[in-house]
Amino acid sequence: MKCPYCGSSFAGSPQYCPNCKQPLSRARAASTEPSAEAQPTERPRYTRLQRMLIGAACALCAALMIVGAYRLIYWASSYRLTRLYTRGEYTPTINAVTMDDHRQGHSVVFYGEDGDQIFLPELNESLSISGGVARTTIADADWFPSDVSQVERAEVVLSPVLIDETGSRTQLPNVELEIDVPDSPLEVISPAEEDERIVTSIYLLELQVVPGSTVLVNGEDVTDMVDRNGLLSQNVNIYPIGDNVFTIIVRTPRHHETRQEVHIYREAFDIALELDASVADTSSNEAMAISGTVEPGATLIVETPYVEDSLSVDPASGQFRFIARFTSFGENVVRFRASMAGREDAVISLTVDYEPTLAAYSAQAWAMDYEQLRRLYEQWHGQVFLCEGPIIDTVEEEGVTYLIMNVGSDAEPQLVVLENRSSVADVSLGRRYAAYADVSGRYMYQAEYYPLLITRYMDLSAQ
Repeated sequence: MKCPYCGSSFAGSPQYCPNCKQPLSRARAASTEPSAEAQPTERPRYTRLQRMLIGAACALCAALMIVGAYRLIYWASSYRLTRLYTRGEYTPTINAVTMDDHRQGHSVVFYGEDGDQIFLPELNESLSISGGVARTTIADADWFPSDVSQVERAEVVLSPVLIDETGSRTQLPNVELEIDVPDSPLEVISPAEEDERIVTSIYLLELQVVPGSTVLVNGEDVTDMVDRNGLLSQNVNIYPIGDNVFTIIVRTPRHHETRQEVHIYREAFDIALELDASVADTSSNEAMAISGTVEPGATLIVETPYVEDSLSVDPASGQFRFIARFTSFGENVVRFRASMAGREDAVISLTVDYEPTLAAYSAQAWAMDYEQLRRLYEQWHGQVFLCEGPIIDTVEEEGVTYLIMNVGSDAEPQLVVLENRSSVADVSLGRRYAAYADVSGRYMYQAEYYPLLITRYMDLSAQ
């Protein structure tokens, strides 16, 4: 054993070192204690401030992670909506429309989930989505100032915001429109044709404009004659000089000026011959009085059917009158001429639309004889038939509605084609109707000819 104090060696385990006399029991006890290297490391002790700083750092990290996750989810949702509203099923559609007040506008249709809203800050307008659709219509003129003389078009940008049922707001892709300055709306109701031919000295000129527009006819301001709905009705003089030209100018606020010419033709006769303006162009009776003025000394000849001995002419004033007879339903021509030695004849042809009353029309109706009708449609032209059955189809051709009716049975169909001139505009497929109609000819439907009749009165069938 070796003394830890003096370093001398000795045998055994004495209590004291034989050389330096130091107690060896204390040295042995010290040797059994753990060394400094072997002792466990004490846990560091933090101050209160340090603990608060560490807690704050942990909370900040947690908050940043939550915000990052939220922003990631929001970005993904926003990206999905952006795709839906740019090239997906929710892409808005834009259409040019004519508004109820006759102004031109654009309809913007948004799509989405029922209960959501589309807010348009440019219009300060919120649109509720119902049935998957939200729609707004904007007049083109609303994008322009009062004076548009120096303006040609507007670049319009709408920035819609989607507001869902929870109140969350999502900015949607912009909707962009390029809109030209609109022309002042003008519709010429009468004359309906561009070059109207008449035989009277007075004609009713009818125009439709936007209420509040300024209207000039041949330089005369007739704005005071425009009613609150924008309708102008004015009697104008028509002279026997050929074309009577009327220049119409319409100025609507925030619109370009519209200028249009209307030509009304009245033939220049070698013999004065004129129809009274009171003579109508429609009749519910098969006879109608025709009156007018002819140059005194001329001979008047009626060339179309009329009541015998009804023609009278006042030799002094030239006033004449006769009763015309109508031989077919619909349009009938009434023609008469004035003759005088050394002068070219003057001829007037007037078209009158004969539409008899239901009582008079139905009294002439035959019961349906389908086989004979298909065979004798030419000989039976104008004959009235009672057609009863379901409407199985409709055909639109050049603005005319044709109804396909089965007057037979499901087992043995017998089809007729009805040109609908009745007051019933909305016809339901599959429902049974009773129609009074006169034979007009035949019509090809699905590569086969069927009898064609003109329906003047129709209603739901009682059967």
